Amino acid sequence: MSRLAPNVPLAEQVASQLRRRIAAGEFAVGTRLPTEMELVAELGVSRNSVREALRSLVHAGLLRARAGDGTYVTATSDLAPAVARRIELDRAADVAEVRLLLEREGARLAATRATAEQRDQLRQALADRGAAQDLPTYTATDIALHSLLLEASGNALLAELYRGTGGVEQAHRDLGSDKEFAVLQTELADVDAAHVDVIEAIIAEDPDAAGAAAERMVRLVIAHTGTETTAR
Repeated sequence: MSRLAPNVPLAEQVASQLRRRIAAGEFAVGTRLPTEMELVAELGVSRNSVREALRSLVHAGLLRARAGDGTYVTATSDLAPAVARRIELDRAADVAEVRLLLEREGARLAATRATAEQRDQLRQALADRGAAQDLPTYTATDIALHSLLLEASGNALLAELYRGTGGVEQAHRDLGSDKEFAVLQTELADVDAAHVDVIEAIIAEDPDAAGAAAERMVRLVIAHTGTETTAR
């Protein structure tokens, strides 16, 4: 562990160090942290200090503990959890507008900033999404595609804000359909086509086309979920 600070509880110091490491990308969103005992050995502090630090980060929304499985990173800072708590109090239309603005600008930025490797990843993610044969796979591949898109924007703060609004995960909850997958695919054909347009524009490095396609994509999703928005 880095040099101890005087008069600061060990658990708080451990939590601060883990926050820095998460923010720096050492532990990415979705990854599992080392076990308590591994952290104890690495940091040279007591298990109680590690446990208390992890508990505080779970409470802050940065981590999620899964019984019998471990502790996973859910956010890179307190921002996304704070936004998530706030949007519970806001109108659905307001939240939809914010998602639209973030996704539109994320696509525009990705068109100018995505690396060659990220463009290849987006191509593959789009293909995986298009090949889905059931709703769970369709949902998982769609979430993965949007995550890659926001990452390709090169703006970690924008991506974190988007995550805080619930992003595409919330859209899937809003759609929440018990229809046959083939029927749902037919109904969402316009949304799927818009996804293709977004990724193709990013690959073509055309920010205007990417932004326009992303806005069209989000507005179509909003229409399917019945949420109104006046964002321009």
